[in-house]
Amino acid sequence: MSSTRKRNRPEDWGDLEPSPVIHISELPEHTLEIDLLRIFEQYGPIRDLAMMPHRGQALLEYSDLSSAENAVHRCSENQMILANHRIRVNYSTSKRIVQRQSGGEPNRDYPDGPIESRVLLLTIYNAQYPITVDVVHQITSRHGRVLRIVIFQKTHVQAMVEFKSTDDARNVKRNLNGADIYSGCCTLKVEFARPTRLTVLKNDQETWDFENSLLPTDAGRIRTSDGRANVSLLGRFGRNLERLDNGRPQNGEGHSFDAYSRQSGSLSLSAHGATLFDQLALSVHPSLAGISAPDVTVHGRPATSVIMVYNLDVNQMNCDRLFNLLCLYGNVVRIKYLRTKEGSAMAQLGDTISVDRTIRNLSGAPLLDNKLLIRSSKQLVIVDVPKPFELPDGTPSFKDYTGSRENRYINPEKASKNRIYPPSNTLHYWNCPPNFSSTDLCQVFVDVGAEPPTRVAEFPSASERSSSGLVEWANTADAVAALAFANHYSIPYPKGRFPFILKLSFSNAPVQERLPPGSRRSTIHNLKKPSNTPSESSFRQ
Repeated sequence: MSSTRKRNRPEDWGDLEPSPVIHISELPEHTLEIDLLRIFEQYGPIRDLAMMPHRGQALLEYSDLSSAENAVHRCSENQMILANHRIRVNYSTSKRIVQRQSGGEPNRDYPDGPIESRVLLLTIYNAQYPITVDVVHQITSRHGRVLRIVIFQKTHVQAMVEFKSTDDARNVKRNLNGADIYSGCCTLKVEFARPTRLTVLKNDQETWDFENSLLPTDAGRIRTSDGRANVSLLGRFGRNLERLDNGRPQNGEGHSFDAYSRQSGSLSLSAHGATLFDQLALSVHPSLAGISAPDVTVHGRPATSVIMVYNLDVNQMNCDRLFNLLCLYGNVVRIKYLRTKEGSAMAQLGDTISVDRTIRNLSGAPLLDNKLLIRSSKQLVIVDVPKPFELPDGTPSFKDYTGSRENRYINPEKASKNRIYPPSNTLHYWNCPPNFSSTDLCQVFVDVGAEPPTRVAEFPSASERSSSGLVEWANTADAVAALAFANHYSIPYPKGRFPFILKLSFSNAPVQERLPPGSRRSTIHNLKKPSNTPSESSFRQ
């Protein structure tokens, strides 16, 4: 950026010649580009904005001199307050903002304004914590679709991120430029980069192509080395942020919130004092998304909500059927089967409590001649898979369940109705049509390819709107498979507008020990499994 003279002393500020470029200083931490655009666009059309977040300063260029004069005049008459901080506004000694190339040289080819592209250059100042592909993806993907990421280091840690479109890149720049990734450090400066496409040869912690999952991958996959990315990602309203140095938590800074620009829903100073990851957690607050914010760390290690599930029969288990098992113990966000490890899948749950609950109850359960093995993953999230491969039954190997109404922990009221038990040979069923007979119920299990149950106990109906009861198998393995196959099965109901969605969960006692007065018990004979199983259309998610 060119200038006619240096401005080193505050007493020099008053005699500056008017310029279309204004200098904004004494900015509070975590001031974003979008914050300044909202404040200063009322004075006239803005041509460009250059953030200097590591200095608490910014340069803003208006399209004409009169707009800059209007802004400086208004700010001199009334103190400009941003997130309870007074900021200074005056003319800049620069007459234009000259965009620099990624190499640091001024871009003289385009003097009329910044050249927008779908690739952004992120410079991270004061990078006290590791910056990995996972970290960059988490902070950018909320505002645009990320295609590729390349991380490198020169004077500072830098990352280039390629997005699906220029609009995505512009939106990310406005919402992240000036942000602190972590409290008091890892400050972002975001600029448009010169390359129009990034080349990625390997998927690891420093480079990743989200459109090509077949690239060579490090065995450890992407993760932060000590959970620091997880610290602020899992922050909560008003909760102090713990910073981890050598595995020991230290007191963090408290978070304060004001009403500034809250109506926009962007991650700006509406939550000033919170870090970028704290605000990401704010945006998926349990009451809004049905995903509870998990704990920060577990014994100093990353607290992940992702599990690994092993020993699955891929010929009979797809994403929906695995969801049917996992949803008993927590909200399911995404499920992804692994191409390179047949019989293995990853599942992202709503929080770490659900991970512990799932491992404690479901790991070791018998399923289709195998024993399920479930462990915590080293990965913090499951990223979107645009083109998943097909499983043997023709269904996709990746599925997102974020908006599924079949998740059972969406809110406290719904979560409180769950009865959490480990697998057994007895299932509790409910939400069946009224007067749904034991024969009808058993036929459902046969139709989906499960073993027929041996006994059914129908509970006396409290109302005529639905029916419920207990159903029992000869062994636990058959009951687990039946739940995986038939949970959320759509039962037609000719007398109503909509079908009934069968709900199943494990019971903690056999049929004869759980019969309330008035129950009817049936012993089932001569039902056989069909030779083929139904298609995915039989299930409702």
